[in-house]
Amino acid sequence: MNSLRFRILRSHLLVIVLTMLLFILSVMLITPRVHNRMLRDAEASYRADADTDEQSERANDPNDGVKPFPESGLPVSPGMMNDLRRFENIYRNAVVMAIVISGTLATIVAIVVSVTVARVIALPIGRLITASRRIAGGNFQPIDIHSGTDEIQALAVQFNHMATALKDAEQRRAALIGDVAHELRTPLASIGGYAEGLIDGVVVPNEKTYAIIRDEAARMQRLVDDLTALSRAEAGTLTLYPATVDMHDLVGRAVALLDGKTTEAQITVDVTHQHTSEPLLADADRIVQVVLNLLTNAVRASAPHSVIHVATGHDAQSVWCTVTDTGIGIDATHIQHVFERFYRVDPSRARSTGGSGVGLTISRAICEAHGGTLTVRSDGLGMGATFTMTLPRDVA
Repeated sequence: MNSLRFRILRSHLLVIVLTMLLFILSVMLITPRVHNRMLRDAEASYRADADTDEQSERANDPNDGVKPFPESGLPVSPGMMNDLRRFENIYRNAVVMAIVISGTLATIVAIVVSVTVARVIALPIGRLITASRRIAGGNFQPIDIHSGTDEIQALAVQFNHMATALKDAEQRRAALIGDVAHELRTPLASIGGYAEGLIDGVVVPNEKTYAIIRDEAARMQRLVDDLTALSRAEAGTLTLYPATVDMHDLVGRAVALLDGKTTEAQITVDVTHQHTSEPLLADADRIVQVVLNLLTNAVRASAPHSVIHVATGHDAQSVWCTVTDTGIGIDATHIQHVFERFYRVDPSRARSTGGSGVGLTISRAICEAHGGTLTVRSDGLGMGATFTMTLPRDVA
C-alpha cells in the first residue's frame, strides 16, 4: 500500500515506536551508570565511618543513634541514613534526566520523520504547481512523476490529461481562426473584385452581377450562422424543444427538402423502416437538420445514378437511423477526424461543393444534446460510408 493515508499512519506509528524505544534505551543506559556511582559513593562513606569508629571511643551506649534499616533490620548509623537519602535523590534525578533525554531525542526523531514525510508529499505537489504555472504560460508539456503516493501519481496522470486537453483546445482554437479566415477570404475577395469592377466600369451592372454578389454574401451569412450554431453546440447551450415525434416523419421531411438536389444529381434515396413507427422524444427541427446534413453529404459523395439507403429502426432503449452511400468512402486515416470542425476528407473540395466543414460537428453535438450518438463506418476509399444516428427511445 502506498496511499497517502497509509503513509501518514505509518509515520505516526514509527514516531511512537521510536519514542518508546528511545525511552527504554535511555533509562537502560543512564540508570546503571548512576547506580554504579551510588555504589562508589556508598562504599566511600562506609569506609569513612569505619575509620572514624576505630579512632574514637564512644562514651555513651554503642547503639546510641543507630537505627535499624527498614528492609533488613540491620543497624544503620545516622550518617548512613543521610547517604541513603542523598543516593535516593541522585537516583530520582537520574530517572528524570533519562526521561528528559529520551523525550528530547524522540522529539528530534519526530521532527526528522515529519519533515521527511512532508518532503515526500510536498515535492511532487511542488512540481505540479510549477507545471501549472508553466501551462498558464502556454507550455503544455506533461510532467513525469514516478515517486510519491498513489494519490499523487494519480493526480499527476490526471494533470497530464488536462494538459493534453488544453493543448488540443489551443491547437483547435488556432486552427479555427485560420479556417474561418480561409472560409471568409473567397467570398470577400469575390465581392471586393466585383465592387471594384463596378466602380471602374469594367463590370456591367446588371442583374447577373448583383446576383453573384448576393450569393457570395449569402455564403458568408451561412458560414456565420454555422459558426454560431457550432459555438452553441460545443458550449452545450443549444436550445431544444423536445416533443414526442416519429422518426419516420422526420426522415420523410428531410428527404422531401432534398428532393430537388437529388433529382438534379440523378440520385435515388431509398427509405426503409424496420417497424411501423419509431417514437422518440426529441426536437423535431434539430433531428431533421441532422438527417438533412447526412443526406446532403451523401449526395455530394455519390456519383450520378447512385442509390442512397436510409433505414430506421429501434430496440428496447433507442431509435436509430442510418444513411449509407456508395460514394468516395473514407480512408482509415481520416475517419477519426470527420467530426472535427472544418475537416474535409477531400481538401480539394471547395466550400461551394463541400459545405462549410462544420455540419457533421454540429450534427454530432445535436445528437449528444439529445443523449444520443452519431458514428461513422467506412471500409475505405471507394467503398462508401454509413452514418448512424442513435437516440433514446420514447417509451412513455
